[in-house]
Amino acid sequence: MFAKISRHVRVYVNTTQLTFLNKYQGQWPMLQTKFDIEDVQTVKTLADKGILVRKKIDLDTLYNLNRYVKFENEKKPRIN
Repeated sequence: MFAKISRHVRVYVNTTQLTFLNKYQGQWPMLQTKFDIEDVQTVKTLADKGILVRKKIDLDTLYNLNRYVKFENEKKPRIN
């Protein structure tokens, strides 16, 4: 599955990252200390891709879902 960030930018979201987003759906924004230990790496990867936005706070990091991201299914290329 792809996530469309802007008009010409799409990033690939694998199944692990998609299940993570579905797991925490409706709970944004969240602090890094609230995530499970095995989910921290997924959070950092999604923030690097631009799907999540991070804000540094004194001792913690606040993550929020990017409001401009739209998820779309994979489209197979047409062969003429």
